[in-house]
Amino acid sequence: MKSIKKTARILGVLLLIQFIIGISINQFLLGPIIFASDFLTNVSANATQVILSVLLGLMGSAVSVGIAVMLLPVFKQYHKEIAIWYLAFSIIGFTISVIDNIGVLSVLSLSQEYVKATDTDYFQTLGTILYAIRWWTHYLDMLIACFALPVFYYVFYTSKLIPRFISVWGLAGIALMLTGILLTIFDQGTHDTEMILLLPLGLNRLFLAIWLMVKGFNSHQIAPQTV
Repeated sequence: MKSIKKTARILGVLLLIQFIIGISINQFLLGPIIFASDFLTNVSANATQVILSVLLGLMGSAVSVGIAVMLLPVFKQYHKEIAIWYLAFSIIGFTISVIDNIGVLSVLSLSQEYVKATDTDYFQTLGTILYAIRWWTHYLDMLIACFALPVFYYVFYTSKLIPRFISVWGLAGIALMLTGILLTIFDQGTHDTEMILLLPLGLNRLFLAIWLMVKGFNSHQIAPQTV
C-alpha cells in the first residue's frame, strides 16, 4: 500500500514538472521567439533562451516516458495490453520530440549564420524550409500525445484510481486539443484559438497533479496485487 501511495505522489510531482515545462517553453521561452515573423533574427538574438527551451523540452519528453514506465506495473493490473500501448506511444512521442528539438537547434544555427550574411536570400529560403519541418514535427508530436493521453485517462477511468470526473475532464480536454491541432493543420484556426482549446487539458493536468500529491490514488480501488 505504501508503495502505490508513493507512486501516486511521484506521479503528481512529475505531472506538475511537465506542466511547468510546457508553459515555460510555449509561453515564455521558445514560443514568442520561433513563431514570430522575424524568427531568423530573433532566434539568434535569444540563443541561450532557445537552448534552454530545447533542454527543457527533452526533459519534459523524458518525464513522459518515465511516467509510462512507472505506471506500467500499475496499469497492467487493469489493462495489460493498453498499458503497453501507453508506454509505446510515450516512446514514440519522445523520439518525435528529439527530432523536433533538433529542428529548433537547426533553426538556431541557421539564424546565427543569417545575421552574419550579406546576401540573405539563400538563408531566408532555407529558413522557410527548416521552419516548415520544425512546424510539422511539433504538431506531429502533439498528435501523438492525442493517442497516448486517451489511454492514460481511459485506464484511470475504468480503474477508478482517481475520481472519474477528472478522467472525463481529461478526455474532453483531449478532444478539444485534437480539434485545435486539426484546425491549425488545415489552416482553419488561429494560434489564439488553439491556445483556448488547449486550456481545459492544461488545467486538468495541473489539477490532477495537485490531486495526486495531496490525495493519492483511491485506496479502495487499488488492485490486490499492489497491496
